[in-house]
Amino acid sequence: MPIDLSLKVDVVENISKEEFQRKYMKPQKPVIIRNFYGKDAPLYSKWSFEYFAKELGDLDVGIFDDESSDRDDSKSYKNADMTMKFGDYLNLLQSGPTQKRIFLFNIFKHLPSMKKDITYPNLGVNFIKKLPFVFFGGKGAITRIHQDMDMSNVFLTELKGRKRIVLFDPSYSDLLYRYPFGVHSSIDPDKPDYDRFPGLEKVKGYECEIEAGDTIFMPSAYWHHIEYLEGSFGVAVRSLSPTHKLRGLYNVAVLTHLDEVLLYLMGDKWYKMKDAITRKRAQKAMKIN
Repeated sequence: MPIDLSLKVDVVENISKEEFQRKYMKPQKPVIIRNFYGKDAPLYSKWSFEYFAKELGDLDVGIFDDESSDRDDSKSYKNADMTMKFGDYLNLLQSGPTQKRIFLFNIFKHLPSMKKDITYPNLGVNFIKKLPFVFFGGKGAITRIHQDMDMSNVFLTELKGRKRIVLFDPSYSDLLYRYPFGVHSSIDPDKPDYDRFPGLEKVKGYECEIEAGDTIFMPSAYWHHIEYLEGSFGVAVRSLSPTHKLRGLYNVAVLTHLDEVLLYLMGDKWYKMKDAITRKRAQKAMKIN
């Protein structure tokens, strides 16, 4: 039995500041906005595989390889599995399926002029303009389910290709078996193991696709699982959440480092302790729900 993904994400265009704030930002509800930056925004037409290859093809970039046999979904991976020339990676994306990804890539550090291609819309949002990130992935690549560590609101714009996105409200965190001291889970929303994770029977999520020109608003602390349906890339900008700002700061400044220290000191014993806490929380949430 699949997880209930029957919730629908609204699709809008030319939305006003008042409507966005009232219907989506304040209630923290996801939405897909078409032509978020304006139909004539340079990034829609200018940014391409060819453009990046020409400007930055010789740049060494870190690659995360989801095909790696020693991956453990209980852990957060911050270090790339390998490096390769950006131009070679872009050719790989266009040649066929690959699970190799680049994420949280500050491409603007290497090509600062690209920042001029982004004109932020007036939606009553205080965008963190210094931290836009670009994400690349091949057909079949998966960004496993997680919450963003800083708990920001995220506006993810697809610029090439298509992505499938699954979202869950943060109120389901215990039923999604979130590990303590982190923002990850070992569940697979596409292949739910109800024997191992019985709480999944009580969650309800969103499922949608975005294509070039679409921007999805993912509210603060929302769980997201992303599948690359084609070799593609997109850019994400963020805004701080008044509700979760302090929690995000604590996650980034303290929690993630404490988790790494305890894992280093205790090894597998630390994982088993976290797993036990996770299951206890889920059992309690199942009784409430």
